[in-house]
Amino acid sequence: MKEYQDNYAKVREEWQGRVKEWDLKERFEALGLSGYHDDRIVMKYFGRDYEIDPESGAITDCEMPGREITFNTAMSIYHLFYYSKKEPKASGVWIPFRDVPRAGVFTKAFFNQTVDPFARFFDGKPDALLKAGEQLGFQRMKSSDAGFEAKIYDCLSIQYLFWDGDDEFPAKANVLFDANITDFVHEETVVIIAADGLQRLMEAAEVQHCG
Repeated sequence: MKEYQDNYAKVREEWQGRVKEWDLKERFEALGLSGYHDDRIVMKYFGRDYEIDPESGAITDCEMPGREITFNTAMSIYHLFYYSKKEPKASGVWIPFRDVPRAGVFTKAFFNQTVDPFARFFDGKPDALLKAGEQLGFQRMKSSDAGFEAKIYDCLSIQYLFWDGDDEFPAKANVLFDANITDFVHEETVVIIAADGLQRLMEAAEVQHCG
């Protein structure tokens, strides 16, 4: 376990060190993000404000500066600025994971490790999912029992869909992506982003339960 943690820390440190080599002002403008200022650089990720230090590359949660930034969150932010194309544009067309360019081969693993556990977590608890999504500021969708469209960044969204189980069938879930998502991030980042959003929904539900 420690070896995995050390590897994650090493990868994160390498990406953090790259930030000072990037033209963040140009990327903010190309991506249509509004948080670049001469004295402060802030961006929204899943509705939460994060500050980026252009010199150290460190990312800080603006609401809770002492909260540790997870590996998935850090990579999702770093990868946006590194992998995004010159002038990326969201298409508004929604596709399943299997149709994401170069990612389809990982579809089975994506469902086994991310989507199916999410469905099991909320099986019989659609109301908890609805409350969690509303708490996070996600936009309610009516195309499933408990579905949401969430802004990953201000320039790109994702959809989470959930159908509750019954006596005959277990709960199921799905995640839909903008057809141009790989114009913004690497195909492997797509998995990280989806998992991060689902994790936030589960954590929000757990906080409500504890409260």
